[in-house]
Amino acid sequence: MSIIKITPKGRLSTFVKEIYKTDFINEERIPVLDDCCHDLVLFKEANATFYAKEFESGISICYSIFSLFNVSPPFSIVPANSLSFLTIKFQPWCNNLIFHNYKSTGVFDLSEEFAALLNKEEVNSFFELKDPFCELENRLSRFFGDVQLQEKQILIKRLVEKIIEEKGQIRVSELEIHIGFSRQYLNKLFREQVHYSIKHFIGMVRVMNAVKIQVNQPEISMTELAYEVGYFDQAHFVRDFHKVAGMSPKKFFNLNGAFFRRHKA
Repeated sequence: MSIIKITPKGRLSTFVKEIYKTDFINEERIPVLDDCCHDLVLFKEANATFYAKEFESGISICYSIFSLFNVSPPFSIVPANSLSFLTIKFQPWCNNLIFHNYKSTGVFDLSEEFAALLNKEEVNSFFELKDPFCELENRLSRFFGDVQLQEKQILIKRLVEKIIEEKGQIRVSELEIHIGFSRQYLNKLFREQVHYSIKHFIGMVRVMNAVKIQVNQPEISMTELAYEVGYFDQAHFVRDFHKVAGMSPKKFFNLNGAFFRRHKA
């Protein structure tokens, strides 16, 4: 198993949060968390099964360029054999900018939508490159060309960056004061542009922070972990974690999810 991750710099970072390459062999069931950032996934084998609340019996991933939309936790992927991904994770304020056409639920073939970026016949060759990240960054820079964020996306970017800066330990009412717009307006705009509520995004940031801490401190107790991410009531932590992961933190961490090892310092 190997995971390599890069964080784009400069103008590209406005649109792309990270790009990572994963190679899994002999992984039976890989748990996944939705971090509210829509992904574009290049899938070498194009052969796996995805599970979610809506797909308890599983749905096939048979596309070499795909993404998932509007599904509910718990999530997991079962490879047919090996599993090799190159994942482009977009910034959350770009979710609607890039994926405004996808309102239904499921796994979607995006090869036509992103034909200007790459074609599906090229996918396997990316996994043979010594530095696929450089090639993807160059293509993504051309793909976004002279695209500029609109005012509403810039506003959501400020919101997202403030929530992340505070590690999710902030209330919507505090964001309302910080940004200078009403809660109703911010919630409407956030859901329109990010495809999630502000409250859900705040909870996700706290849960992802907990995951990053646990990956690096596997012996930490759930009580200590809850306190580290700003919860003084462990039951509240468990409830919020369940909303994001679809299971309790204890059960989730016992799965030792391979995808989250990229957060290991």
